[in-house]
Amino acid sequence: MRDRGSGSRNRCVAALLAEEFLMKVIVIGAGITGVTTAYALHDLGYEVTVLDRHLYPAMETSFANGGQLSACNAEVWNSTGTVLKGLKWMFRKDAPLLMHPLPSWHKLSWVTEFLAAIRRYEDNTLQTVRLAIEARRHLYAIAEREQIDFDLERRGILHVYHDRAAFEEAGRVNALLTAGGLERHA
Repeated sequence: MRDRGSGSRNRCVAALLAEEFLMKVIVIGAGITGVTTAYALHDLGYEVTVLDRHLYPAMETSFANGGQLSACNAEVWNSTGTVLKGLKWMFRKDAPLLMHPLPSWHKLSWVTEFLAAIRRYEDNTLQTVRLAIEARRHLYAIAEREQIDFDLERRGILHVYHDRAAFEEAGRVNALLTAGGLERHA
C-alpha cells in the first residue's frame, strides 16, 4: 500500500528537478489522453507544451459521447460475441466496428491479436473496470480541485434491451462488471 504522503513528496521532488534541469516536455495530441497527461506533468512541475494538428483540442475524438465520466461500459471488445456481431456489421455503413474486408498484413496481424485476446476476456475486462473506476475517480478529483463547473451527473446510465436474449447476455456482463467493482443493478 502506498504512503498517502508520497504523492505530495513526489510532486515536490519533481518540481525541484524541473527547476534544476529546466525540464520541458512536449505532449503530442490534444485529446483526453494528451491533455490529462499534460495536466499531470504540469502538476509535477514540468513546463508543458501541447501540440495538435487541429486548431482546437479533441477534434479527433469519438463524436457525441457527451463528456461522460463513466466507467459503466468497461467491457473489452475481445469476445466471441463481438466477432459474430462484427461479421454482421461489415455490411452496415453505421456499424460501431467497421473494418474494410480487403486483406493486408497489418490487418491480419491485428485480427490475430484480437482473436488471441478472447481467451483473456474476463481478466482483461476486470482489469479494465478497475482502471476505469480509478480514472473516473481521478477525473472527479481534477474537476473538484480546479473547480470546473459542468453538469456532472452521478446517477448512472440506463441501458435498454429490446429482447430477452440481449437482456440475458447483459446480465452475464453485468455480473462480471460488478465483480470488477462497478455498482450496477439489473
